[in-house]
Parts: sequence; C-alpha cells; structure tokens
Amino acid sequence: MEYKLFFISFISLTITDVAWGRRKSASACDQTFVSDIAKNGTFTSPNYGGIYPAGLHCRYEFRGVGRQRVQIIFTDFNLYHPHEDSPEHNFPTWQQFSCEVADRIAAYVTVNGRKEKIDDYCGIIKPKELMSNGATITIDFFSLGSSKGGRGFSAKFAFVENFGITVGEQLITHPCLFRFNSTDNSRNGSFWSPNFPGFYPRSTECHYLFYGRPGEKVRITFDTFDVEGFPPCASNQQSDYVEVSNYMTVDRKMPRYCGNQDGLVLESENQFYRVSFKANDRFDSTGFYATYRFIPVAVPVSVTRRQETPNRGTTIGPHWTLSTLFVCLAAGVLSR
Repeated sequence: MEYKLFFISFISLTITDVAWGRRKSASACDQTFVSDIAKNGTFTSPNYGGIYPAGLHCRYEFRGVGRQRVQIIFTDFNLYHPHEDSPEHNFPTWQQFSCEVADRIAAYVTVNGRKEKIDDYCGIIKPKELMSNGATITIDFFSLGSSKGGRGFSAKFAFVENFGITVGEQLITHPCLFRFNSTDNSRNGSFWSPNFPGFYPRSTECHYLFYGRPGEKVRITFDTFDVEGFPPCASNQQSDYVEVSNYMTVDRKMPRYCGNQDGLVLESENQFYRVSFKANDRFDSTGFYATYRFIPVAVPVSVTRRQETPNRGTTIGPHWTLSTLFVCLAAGVLSR
C-alpha cells in the first residue's frame, strides 16, 4: 500500500507539473491522496497551528476513480494578506481584496483534458465547499517570499458518488439521478444542486424524478436559485440551466430557468415530474436549494341540477342540465 501511494505521487508530480509548466520540481510539502487508500480524511498547510513558512508552493493532489467526485470542505482558514499591514503598505482598494498579492490557495479541475482554475482564495474567510467535475482535483498553496505567515488552513476531503446530495434514492442508471416517491410518511422534503451551498461542479448533469400517487401532483419551490446564465438559457448562450418536464423526455412547452430566481414556484400537471440541472464547462455558481410537496390534483366534476316544478299539476318536463361547473376537489373541501 505504501509503495502504491508513492508511485501515484511520483507520476502526478512529474507529468502534471510539466504539462502546467508551473514548477520544475516537486516540493517537500506536496501530498497525494487516492481513494483506494482512504475515502476521506484531512489535510493542512505546513506547520498548521503555528506559523507557516514564507516562499512555499505546496500541491495537494486528489485522485478518485470511476464516478467518484472529490469534495473539499475547509474547516479553518487564515492566510497572510499584505493589506493587513495597511500603515506600511498603502495598497489600492482593489488590491486589498485581491489574492494576486497575497498568500493564497488555488483550486484546479480538468475540463476537456486541460487544467482549469476554479478560483483563488486568500485572507481569513473560509472558501465555500469545492467539488471536482470528475475524479480528480488539485489544490495549490502559495506563500509569498515576503510573507509574515499565518495560522494556515485545515480541510476535510471525501471521495463521493452522491454529488453531496443526501436525500432521495440515488439510481445507478445515471451518474446523478435521484428519485422521490410520495408515501404515507413522506409527502414533502427538500433537494439541491450538487455540492450546495458550495459551487456546483462544471460539466455536470443531474436529474430529480418525482413520483406522486394517483390524484396527486408535485409543487416545487426554489428557496435559493443562482444558476449561471441569462434567459432564455439556451445552450448556444453558454448558460447553465434548470429544466422541468411532465414527461421523462423534454417538454417543449416548458421554458428553461437560469440566473437569479429565488422564490420560483413550479407545479406538475399530473403525478410525475422531472427536474433536470445542467452545468456546462464555463463558469461556476451556487446552484439551488428547493423544497417539494405532493398535493392533490384539481379534478373537473360535472354537476347536474334538477328543475323544480313551479306549480302543482304543472310540469316543465324532465330534469335538465342547468350548468356544468368545475369544482376543485381539494382534500376536505366537499365534506358534505
């Protein structure tokens, strides 16, 4: 087992580094984590709890297999930023919040065979949860040559296959497919985009299938909705989007949804509803958090009234249909 870890570390710190052209050699603080050795664990900056040294470039490689995704959750984050020395460094406002002139962490994923940066993180605010779009992710830690150091960072990692979605029943026919059934004990609940409230991974597609019982439909309320893109959320606009359908296939009369849509409420026509989320390989955003509820369907009912006889002995013929009304049979409405 130890030999295997060393071998994978060696490969990742030679081939990958040469491809990026960022470093000529590996660093003593580099670490590699592989899922067949540990499915989860922790990692920290050098000398965590004390003061990390200046002039560092540490690389943390995470390598899973198959459908696994890597989720990173920072539990502590305290990196040196020169704007802390404001009296002696008169930085412009934009530099006070820029990571380019600070100790920082950079996260990278692989998109279409090339390394793409998710973002840089610096200062004392913990980054949101990170998730890879595939089975690998790389975290680089840089400290300036002039750094005064800081407490550093600590983080948890996990190789997951559920995309951070812990509700519903995950089906194996698709990498990200979840089913929600209406039962006597469960007619409502919640669901969310991959890695919420962190940024959802790029190049990801998830489907949420809702199965009500006869006479039910589904109401979806998006409490939080922040999906990269702008209406009409078309693929040629490079928009991520949420799509709904009353069928397993595309429902062309339904629009796509993207951008900021907090409070959006949608309802199915009948007992089945599909909610699909698709992210391209361009940008990241927070995604959505939604609740669902199975509710009774409005059923049309024909009501026939009898024409009363105005006078004894005088009849206006047999009973006839006065009007046809559509009455909503909500639970308990027609109790008499």
